[in-house]
This record gives sequence, structure tokens and C-alpha cells, in this order.
Amino acid sequence: MDSFTVVVVGGLVAVGVVFWLLGRYYPGSGLEQIGQRSARELVERREALDAEDLDQMLAAHNERRRARGEPEVTAAEVEARVLRELSEQRRRHED
Repeated sequence: MDSFTVVVVGGLVAVGVVFWLLGRYYPGSGLEQIGQRSARELVERREALDAEDLDQMLAAHNERRRARGEPEVTAAEVEARVLRELSEQRRRHED
């Protein structure tokens, strides 16, 4: 076998082994290296932001209710009202 061929094939194998070792043992994921996030992380972050938004909206709503002298509402009460209104809309839509 020609020595040039041995050097080229050996070099390609060495580069392949180095990349494999980097991928196998480097901490973190490939997505982190290029500044991306996984779909699961995006969903978790979106859910956390939605929960924070709900808390802020409920606090503002209760502040306005206190200013008018009305009792505060909880998240469970708001959720129950929304579900009740959705069921009424579905019922009207079916009729």
C-alpha cells in the first residue's frame, strides 16, 4: 500500500475518532452549543411564563375589585367561570 494512502486514511480515521470522542464526552448537548433549546425546554418555559402572566393578571384584576369594594377572586374561581362560559358557548353552538 502506498504511504500517501496510509497517511490520508489514518488522518481521516483520526479526525473521525476525535469528533466522536468530542460528541460522546463533551458536557452539554449539541443544541446548547449552538444556542438552541429543546422542545421540552421551550414548552416548560412557555408554561412558566403563562403561569406568571396569569398571576399578574389576577393580581391586577383583584386590585381593581378592591378599589371598587368588591371581594377578590381566586384563580380557581376564574377557571370555573371560564369553563362555565365555554360550556355555554358550546351548548349555544350546538343548538
